[in-house]
Amino acid sequence: MKLSRILAISLAAWLTALPASADSLLDKAKSNGQFVAGIANEQPYGYIATDGTITGANVELLRTILKALGSTNLDMPIVEWGALVPGLSSKRFDIIGAGLFITKERCKVIGYSDPVTRSGGAFVVKKGNPLNLHSLKDVAANAKARLGTQNGSNQVVEVKNAGIPDANVVLFNKDTEALAALQADRVDAIYFPDAEVIALLKRMNADDIERAMPFEQILDADGNPTYNYHAYGLPKGDQEFIDAFNVELARLRKSGELLKLLQEFGYTADELPPEDLTAAKLCP
Repeated sequence: MKLSRILAISLAAWLTALPASADSLLDKAKSNGQFVAGIANEQPYGYIATDGTITGANVELLRTILKALGSTNLDMPIVEWGALVPGLSSKRFDIIGAGLFITKERCKVIGYSDPVTRSGGAFVVKKGNPLNLHSLKDVAANAKARLGTQNGSNQVVEVKNAGIPDANVVLFNKDTEALAALQADRVDAIYFPDAEVIALLKRMNADDIERAMPFEQILDADGNPTYNYHAYGLPKGDQEFIDAFNVELARLRKSGELLKLLQEFGYTADELPPEDLTAAKLCP
């Protein structure tokens, strides 16, 4: 046999032994490769429990989906919220495992799974709600009202769109920092997703604060309450993995396993998005 023929056969055998694509997360999953999912240590999404383990609604759901795809090898570094999207874009993470809203701006730089839950906004205020704040419009109309929310979150955009002056807005890295500022009278209300507010109040169990009820959600052009949709941040361009991820997510939704898992962290069926709503419909 000619040397060129031998070399060609050897090269073909070597190539066959390689993964189909070094950049494919689906290949990594099938070979039980290690996944890195960035989280922000926030309940109920992904956080460190009192026993030192990492858990949360998004974390446990992610473990379930990756296991179905073939991987049980998951590392979850904790970073500040504002570092999540840059971390995925720079390939520091394979996935954003926190509760990340789908926004048009983020759609330009990262990919998304289909939505997992939907969420409205909520205020936490001092007991008795001294400034009578029940909406972003109330804050905008009160020149003395100071509002706290999370740096890098979708709430920052909503606050700006509501016409609240930058001078009246205080940004924090974590919900617990914002809550401490409220208790210290540095702000008059803090604005976070409702699921996060429910978990925060339950965790802190403080008698000097409360959820502002009722709360008026942002309205769309037709006067209907608007919702934000949580999803996993996934690498933009890896459509094979995104499709496989969404197939498994849809299976869990249809079987009831998704709701059962989410209920362990305080969610209800009301927090589930419409079944036919996809990331493709929410991204431009």
